[in-house]
Amino acid sequence: MVTWRTTVLGQSAIGRVQARWAARAGIERIISTLARHTETPDVDDPMAVVRDLEFDWTGTLESGSWDIRHVAEGEEFRGPLDLHSRMNVNSITKLQLGELPEMSIDTVDSILDWRDEDEEVQGIGAERSFYEGRDLGYVPRNAPFKSITELELVAGAWPEYVRGEDWNLNNRLDGNEDDGENATPEDDADGRLDTGWAGYLTARSTESPLGRSGFPKILLTDTDDTELMEITGVDEAQAGALMAFAETANGVMGPLLSVDLGELVGQPAQNTGSSRGRSTGRTSRNSGGSGDDGVAALDTEQLKAIFAECTMTDFSGPDRIPGKVNLNTAGPEVLTLIFDNDPAVAESILALRQSRAEGITSIVDLLEVRRIDPELLSTVADQLDVTGWVYSISSRGISPTGQEIEIHAVVDRSTLPVKIIEYRED
Repeated sequence: MVTWRTTVLGQSAIGRVQARWAARAGIERIISTLARHTETPDVDDPMAVVRDLEFDWTGTLESGSWDIRHVAEGEEFRGPLDLHSRMNVNSITKLQLGELPEMSIDTVDSILDWRDEDEEVQGIGAERSFYEGRDLGYVPRNAPFKSITELELVAGAWPEYVRGEDWNLNNRLDGNEDDGENATPEDDADGRLDTGWAGYLTARSTESPLGRSGFPKILLTDTDDTELMEITGVDEAQAGALMAFAETANGVMGPLLSVDLGELVGQPAQNTGSSRGRSTGRTSRNSGGSGDDGVAALDTEQLKAIFAECTMTDFSGPDRIPGKVNLNTAGPEVLTLIFDNDPAVAESILALRQSRAEGITSIVDLLEVRRIDPELLSTVADQLDVTGWVYSISSRGISPTGQEIEIHAVVDRSTLPVKIIEYRED
């Protein structure tokens, strides 16, 4: 009997080891695919990385297999979760926060108070004195959130709001998350995962200094006209105007989508004799500008090159830049939040990306969507991109004897080599 029990325990231990390394093999497979797409990206096909990651969702070794899935907005998908399908809690606006389910005005203000640098209370929010007065043992960070679980420290941000039914935040529907009131958390046992605010928000997504080509982005405040002309196809006057606009107090990329370049720098646009209309979606407020000294309006291909390879963000500092929302992976609920809570716009964006195998190749493509006002697009442009840099991987390893081990990892490919920035085993 003792020998039999020892044998069973030994087989169980071996099974757990096999399952663990199978799960880790799945993580490494995803990292390898992400590294390849970062080093040699397909410039014209942002969806290539999504398709390859979906292909990697399962694999078999001699000692086991792995299974990688995730849930987004109630639907299950194969492969890892692109965290850029969610809004970054460090850059989301007050109005957008207020549209989250179960979100109150005082909690919105408290979230903003937690991440801002000062001790001034916003509206009916909470700063240091509130937390000290309740002897909670901590005070606001007064800096960007490090993780979505940190949100639970904020006054009014209860765990059931942040996590929903996804109690272990693994982005998968586990047994205890679909059994009603039998085990924590309480859920409605409907076969769908309610991910709470964590389904809309992340603190992990980050901007990359790399352009769509895989080379470092051109900082418009630190370049020359020769480099700009070579990379983006602009002429000398346009290059000079881009650099001049980047140096202004309002130097952000968004206005390029709604106003002609010459207008932005106070120089009359050249009169080309043609009407742009919705072909670019942009307008010029100048009715009579012409001549050799003017700045020609940027055409669609020039705009795409500028948004793909240029930036007005300085990446030389130590702080991570909050990530943008990936138009090719964001769901309808997140897109609705971004575009003034208009579900019709979200559906139009989904229709556009589903109509093309390569998806949306540039934010400039949104100018083709008639429901989107170019002025609105220019105001939210700094929240949007067409690729993701940070992924959440929930890899479940299964041994030949049926034992399971799950590894959850968050990986960042914004620079090479790909980094594991969060790791836990369940």
